[in-house]
Amino acid sequence: MTRISRINKEIRQAPGFLEGRVFGTGDLKPPIGGAPVFRRWALLVAFRSDEEMKEFQQSRTVDEFTDRAREVWRASLVPTRVGRGTWRGWRPEVDPVPHDDTEPVLSLTYSHIRTPYVPAFLWNNKRVVDQQRTTADGLIAQLGIADDLTATSTLSVWRSQADLVDFAYRRSPAHKAVIKPSLTKWQTQNFSARFRMTESSGTWDGRDPAVAARLAAEELARLRTTNP
Repeated sequence: MTRISRINKEIRQAPGFLEGRVFGTGDLKPPIGGAPVFRRWALLVAFRSDEEMKEFQQSRTVDEFTDRAREVWRASLVPTRVGRGTWRGWRPEVDPVPHDDTEPVLSLTYSHIRTPYVPAFLWNNKRVVDQQRTTADGLIAQLGIADDLTATSTLSVWRSQADLVDFAYRRSPAHKAVIKPSLTKWQTQNFSARFRMTESSGTWDGRDPAVAARLAAEELARLRTTNP
């Protein structure tokens, strides 16, 4: 943990830094809804400009973060929608180019649960994960992420924005059961945003999810053209 603390400190000192830190991760899989993955870490950082972001990607800090990794996936993201709240006090500016419903999307949620509501949240989260197996059309990849013990956050890649919205607000009663109280009494902080993946490299579980999402979107468009 000393190494992670040092990396977090160096991140905050990077030119153009706006917000970011190292996150622990968890697999969001049945039957328990999520389990920590102690060998996988995520680094999420927002910068003032593309140039400062690229400079950071070549830095010693990133080299130290990735030097022991067997697998690394990197993506450059542009926010296209901010649903609510702030991420540790930061609220990104949204790209003026709207996110098309058929375009692949990366979704980030970030929240902290009040201690008395942790059992209820975990129970509903297990139901969400169970329902994703059968109803989450277009889900390409997902992780639970946390930067402290009360964080309940997710990072997911979808074939299209339409797939994400369909699951979050229509197909999953369990997800709606989590969202509604989360906006009122369950959480002390709640942030959600959608991003356009402009560049990506490397792999996540053996593939680049941004490429997989784009290919899946292209295949769906082809099928709809063939079978209107």
